[in-house]
Amino acid sequence: MIDGAVFREESENIMAVPAVFLNGEEFGNGRMTIQDILSKLGSTADASEFENKEPYDVLIVGGGPASGSAAIYTARKGLRTGIVADRIGGQVNDTAGIENFITVKETTGSEFSSNLAAHIDQYDIDAMTGIRATDIEKTDEA
Repeated sequence: MIDGAVFREESENIMAVPAVFLNGEEFGNGRMTIQDILSKLGSTADASEFENKEPYDVLIVGGGPASGSAAIYTARKGLRTGIVADRIGGQVNDTAGIENFITVKETTGSEFSSNLAAHIDQYDIDAMTGIRATDIEKTDEA
């Protein structure tokens, strides 16, 4: 593994990163989840999917550690909570090693994200994944 922030030239010349081509054009490269693939194919959710949902007391946009923590705390206070995110864990999913999380000597990003998702699942939190927010607009309603 090469730390691209430290060894930029080496990281940009890596030729072993898997690439996916669709109709002769690059479709994606590197690690991709099924959600990444579906979003590139245009199979993501749109606003109509949410029109019939009851309003949330708290709707969190993003799935990283801070979002997970906010969701857990608001749900514990009895607030109707939802998370809209590409994936639970956010960019942490792509982190090889985490050694600066207090009380945990060492973990991986995927393990951390998996634990976060399991913790979120213990509460009444509507976690909607595979969705990327493109715009947030304040209205006079609500």
